[in-house]
Amino acid sequence: MCGRYTITNPEALRGLIRWICEGADVWQEEAARWNVHPEDTMALVCRNEEAGFAVQRMRWGLVPFWEKSARPRVAPINARSGEAFSKPFFRQSIQKRRCLVPADGFYEWPKLEKPGKAPRHANYYTLTDRRPFFFAGIFEEPVEGLRPGTFTFFTTAPNALLLGLPHERMPVILEADRAKEWIRPGPIAEADFLRLCSPFPAEQMSTWKVGTRVNKPQNEGPECVVPVEDEQAGQSDFAF
Repeated sequence: MCGRYTITNPEALRGLIRWICEGADVWQEEAARWNVHPEDTMALVCRNEEAGFAVQRMRWGLVPFWEKSARPRVAPINARSGEAFSKPFFRQSIQKRRCLVPADGFYEWPKLEKPGKAPRHANYYTLTDRRPFFFAGIFEEPVEGLRPGTFTFFTTAPNALLLGLPHERMPVILEADRAKEWIRPGPIAEADFLRLCSPFPAEQMSTWKVGTRVNKPQNEGPECVVPVEDEQAGQSDFAF
């Protein structure tokens, strides 16, 4: 499960998104985010045959179109790609409402040292040169007077860099041609869906340990991604 991510350099996304969107300059000025967490409203890159490319802001945590409550008990922030294709909860969005979730890093917490004890630190994962990328997402349209648009993104088997995590999965990371293929309008075959959801190569990623500041959703700022040694990572409460 990926429950926190970053957009530390929003301006670096402009050129990449313009290329994905075939020259359309749809990326607006966005504030840097160092600790994006569930229920945050974030910018997504979407496309459809009628309206073309667009950047839309939606709440993280997918709510299916048939749900009548504003904040249901089940609003997944991630979905397992190996299981999602035929599930009613995700099936229509996979075929009709795929999107790109801009990011340039994400956090994962290692296995607990002792049962019932919060981990002391998270590990922060980026691409090797800190270049931006996209998570492979899907979304649901807003329901007027009830809730905004909502989104989630897919996870896949971990690469070598992320082995040993409690949930044994990593987010689906897309770059360049794969990102462009993901938001191509129209249905997608299961074989293509699973191919695009394959693990990102470990040799193109970097990771380091960070302190406990990121453990609290209200904390923001570049201090969240500062590397720390084991003895520097203090104990703190943890909450999504």
